[in-house]
Amino acid sequence: MDPKNNAPSFLKLIDDYDPIFLEIPYDFASLLWGGKVPYGQCLELIDDDLSWVVRLKRNVSGPVLGDGFTKFVKDSSLKKNDYLLVKAIGTK
Repeated sequence: MDPKNNAPSFLKLIDDYDPIFLEIPYDFASLLWGGKVPYGQCLELIDDDLSWVVRLKRNVSGPVLGDGFTKFVKDSSLKKNDYLLVKAIGTK
């Protein structure tokens, strides 16, 4: 990604009280990984000084954040009807 441009992002409404997966829009995924989504790899979600490791899985509709996402939601105290802004900040 070009640091001079805005990083790709998407906004998601949490629609379940205990979400297990978060669907990633394919447009967002293709901006990050092109045509090769790294299914099975882990991503790091960062909120201020805290971070969580979440596995990227394949769903019928496309990529989803899977294993570890429920812990992220609980630790962040996200509730139904909260919004989550996901923004790409680069790689480690």
